[in-house]
Amino acid sequence: MQVLIAAVLLLGVSCAAAQPVKVGVVNTARIESESVPAIRAIEALKKEFEPRNRQILELQKKIEAERQRFERERDKLPPAELKSRASAISAMMRQSDQMATGLAAELEARKAERAAGLVEEANAAIKTVAEAGKFDLILQQATYASPGIDITERVLKELARRAGAKPSAK
Repeated sequence: MQVLIAAVLLLGVSCAAAQPVKVGVVNTARIESESVPAIRAIEALKKEFEPRNRQILELQKKIEAERQRFERERDKLPPAELKSRASAISAMMRQSDQMATGLAAELEARKAERAAGLVEEANAAIKTVAEAGKFDLILQQATYASPGIDITERVLKELARRAGAKPSAK
């Protein structure tokens, strides 16, 4: 009886092995850098954070101008004025650091939000491409993949189509 079960299992394995498995691979780094949704997200983040970045840069220029003025006039100032100006410059530097830290933290949080959205969009596009191409398995990470099974370009085109943009010609 055990020989019969083993034979049936062996037959099942050999039949399953005889059917070709269609595999595809997606280069997620390209999706993250070249897809229309990723490019639009980067542009939106730049646009959203540019005013605050400009404000920080202006404050840093003001700090540098005050520091240079302080160094030039240092020998002529009374001790109380020296201390007052040094304190004011230190306060502006702390404010600049706090603004920069806050901006960086918020930017990273927004990037993470956008990345999560991109992953959802990419997964939906990958599923569409996989179903249309009758793939059995799609891998998003591989040590090596033959160019013949790379479906990244198809996924990029599907993402562009979903975003309402014309895909880039390659």
